[in-house]
Amino acid sequence: MKKKMIMLAGLLIAAAVLLGVYGIAKNKPSGGPRPETEQYSATEGNLYSVINYDIVKIAEIDVKKGDKNIKFLVTGDGVKIENVDLALMKREQVSMMFDALINIRSDNKVGDFTGDELEVYGLSEPQAQAVYDFASSDKTDTLYIGALTPDNTYYYVKKADDSAVYTIDKTVGDRIMQDITAMADLSIDELDANGLAKLEVKQKDRDDLIISFEKENEKANENLDKSGLQTLVMHKPIENLLVYPYNLETGLLYNYDKFVIEKMVELGSENFAKYGLDDPQMTILMADTENGVALSVGNLDETGESYYVCPNGQRAVYTMPKAALEPFFNYNIIDFIQKFISLHFRDTVESIDIKSVYGNYTVEFKEEGENKIIEENGVKKDKRKEYIGGKNVDSDAFADYYELLTGLTFDALDESAPQGEPQAVITYKMLDGKTDTTVFYNYDDTFFLAQKEGSDMNMLVTKQQVKQAIEKADKLPEAKGGIEG
Repeated sequence: MKKKMIMLAGLLIAAAVLLGVYGIAKNKPSGGPRPETEQYSATEGNLYSVINYDIVKIAEIDVKKGDKNIKFLVTGDGVKIENVDLALMKREQVSMMFDALINIRSDNKVGDFTGDELEVYGLSEPQAQAVYDFASSDKTDTLYIGALTPDNTYYYVKKADDSAVYTIDKTVGDRIMQDITAMADLSIDELDANGLAKLEVKQKDRDDLIISFEKENEKANENLDKSGLQTLVMHKPIENLLVYPYNLETGLLYNYDKFVIEKMVELGSENFAKYGLDDPQMTILMADTENGVALSVGNLDETGESYYVCPNGQRAVYTMPKAALEPFFNYNIIDFIQKFISLHFRDTVESIDIKSVYGNYTVEFKEEGENKIIEENGVKKDKRKEYIGGKNVDSDAFADYYELLTGLTFDALDESAPQGEPQAVITYKMLDGKTDTTVFYNYDDTFFLAQKEGSDMNMLVTKQQVKQAIEKADKLPEAKGGIEG
């Protein structure tokens, strides 16, 4: 009998506890968040349709969170976002957010609450709301999104014209409330670093760097051409310097694998000055034969590990890893150029004028009869006759001389200002009417300081190779056997 009394007392206590829990579930909780131990579940198998609208009935949905909003517009051309270029967005992300907004279900109705009762659910001052406007009427509907449940797995929600409070999965709530930047398309054109056709780097405090692929220079190095690699030519800061792709990769593009967009920071260009993009520190243009990327680079972000960037003139601000961009700020062209001073292929040259302390010479290429520039099987052949000081010289001997003259190289770049009178001036007159002039000044006992016309970049060139290249002109034998053709 005593045991039965104890068991009965236990059952009564359990029933009282259950009734107490039920009472808490049905009535407004007393202040503060709900305890982690409380359970809120609808009748098993019951799904509540919180929002369920056919897309054709909707004109727009305006989602507001804080001072930001995303307004979806339903048009004859599909779903758009007001003031947003959808080309900047991941279409699947946009679709997922819109689909989540028009079909919201819950398996849990917490209860019916109004006024101050909503405070505990974060619904007296919702963190977000979605306002639905309809195409065929002035009717609107509003969904409020409140606080997270204590276990951080659900959001409390309710409609403006309904006292019912529901919970929806956190994943759905996060998708509905996501910032526009979370839907950004972060892809940029993939470029072949070994097949670049154009590279331009412009900075505020240094000369422009411009390198491009020149088809006629494919024959600059036969071995390179046979390997399937192209030859690039620098136009600035020094004209006509050869650059080979593997030199460019090791000297400038060694972190090219990090040349990726990390995230969108802000959509719109109203605050470009905030990110240093109204007056960029640097602009980069790269292109291969199929794709291209133009990039404006602003300030470092607050982490110091990324730069704010704007790709391809977009009205948006993104970040890119510092490691990818630092080489463009700190490059030294001596690391990736071929050190020729004036490498011109003879089929582009009309004449060369040489004035120096070692002698004065004029080199001319003349068309005489069949001796002219021709094209055979798509390849140019220069059969013009070579004259030095009016004397027709032997072609084989001239080939060695021309290689020596155009093969003049420099050992280093130098910022010193030229001093004294020029010791040599070499001017190439091109068939297209352009000229390329290099002036040589005394630097020390070993080097000339060579300055290219139109460039502030000065080069150190050994006096011995300049002297040898110029003096050899006077030693070339005359042509034999008369003029061909």
